[in-house]
Amino acid sequence: SSRRFYKQPKKPQLDSTPFEIDISSLSHDGRGLARPAGKTLFIEGALPGERVRARYTQQKSKFDEARTLEVLSASPERTEPRCPHFKQCGGCQLQHLSASAQIHHKQQQALDQLRRIGGITPETILPPLEAQHWHYRRRARLGLCKDKRSGKISVGFRQHQSNQLVAIDQCPILDQRGDQLITPLNRLLNQLQQPLAISHIEICLGDSTAALVLRHPKPLVEADQQALQTLASSQGFDLYLQPGTPQTLKSVSNSPNLSLSYALPELNMQFQPQDFTQINPEINRLMIQRALQLLQPGPDDRILDLFCGLGNFTLPLARQAKEVVGIEALESMVERGRANAVLNQIDNVKFYAADLSQPVTGEAWFGSGFNKILLDPPRAGALELLDPLVKLDAQQLLYISCDPATLARDAGELVKRGYRLTHWGVMNMFPHTTHVESIALFKKG
Repeated sequence: SSRRFYKQPKKPQLDSTPFEIDISSLSHDGRGLARPAGKTLFIEGALPGERVRARYTQQKSKFDEARTLEVLSASPERTEPRCPHFKQCGGCQLQHLSASAQIHHKQQQALDQLRRIGGITPETILPPLEAQHWHYRRRARLGLCKDKRSGKISVGFRQHQSNQLVAIDQCPILDQRGDQLITPLNRLLNQLQQPLAISHIEICLGDSTAALVLRHPKPLVEADQQALQTLASSQGFDLYLQPGTPQTLKSVSNSPNLSLSYALPELNMQFQPQDFTQINPEINRLMIQRALQLLQPGPDDRILDLFCGLGNFTLPLARQAKEVVGIEALESMVERGRANAVLNQIDNVKFYAADLSQPVTGEAWFGSGFNKILLDPPRAGALELLDPLVKLDAQQLLYISCDPATLARDAGELVKRGYRLTHWGVMNMFPHTTHVESIALFKKG
């Protein structure tokens, strides 16, 4: 048989000539958008309304990518990034855009997605929920990196669109206590015998207590552990060690009731470092307040709270409703929810463990009698849950979303099944990043 040899087609040469362009809008990942000759062009470091000089970094069949070389006319919304690591670190994407402008761009993008993907417009758009824009973040996971030239070890975050780490000596979006820990931590890491036994360091903060978690696949040298323990307590942190899976997490001080906590109105919520909690405590409180205003729980309401975590919405709702049932996949979180109910002397809640990505109609808790539903699903949304939820025939459904695209998709499906999107609004949960958190109230009929 005759074989044919195909030559690999030559890669087209990247056009490296600088060009000028006007930016029309902001992409969902924080880059400037332009459409020269109808083809989408993403431009890193450019903002809507600006004219920039740029150079191509990639040319693909469907879209091109470029980098800003110079801003020729700046947007009035442009601002000087506060963090010296902003250009390299992948943690933030929007520090060059004023924080008040960020949330309005996010609101616009999320509204566009509701219209484009879900085919709907909310009847009422709520004003965005705003809190402080700096030092808001209560949790961070830091890697360890070693400088090839100097041999210096530092904690770091992932680089923009890469798995490489960027060494940092500060982080102005991290809660002050975490930010202030970075410099002494970097200093100490370079004095340890075997610092690279540690793979990650997690900072996890409550209102008044703080945890420093060391993930160390290799055993720690006794002297190193002692030095880390001394540093942690001098900074007001409790030290935890985690040699393997989250189940192996153990407090060094061995105090069994050592726990982190945050306050909500009339509630004290306790949690452990590995538990999921909202990263921005001020916005969390405002979000719960808004959820209560929208759902208006009353003495006749039975409410189902899905993806309930440790009871962040369950317990505030239970203070005002007849009964609330919280569902969460992780058994450890269900136990935490029950413990928080006991701690706050709330006896009209029940917590159940269930994987909500699996069929739920056979579950013990699934049945009629819920007239209101709250759900706070992960980024993937809640598509497979919508049909069973519609069967429950609840009058109101409040959806907390951390991904506008999956909310738009799910909202479209709920509207097809007889619900109206009556109220919707964004929340500035993650300033300086491209994450968009929103809240949506659906009413039957």
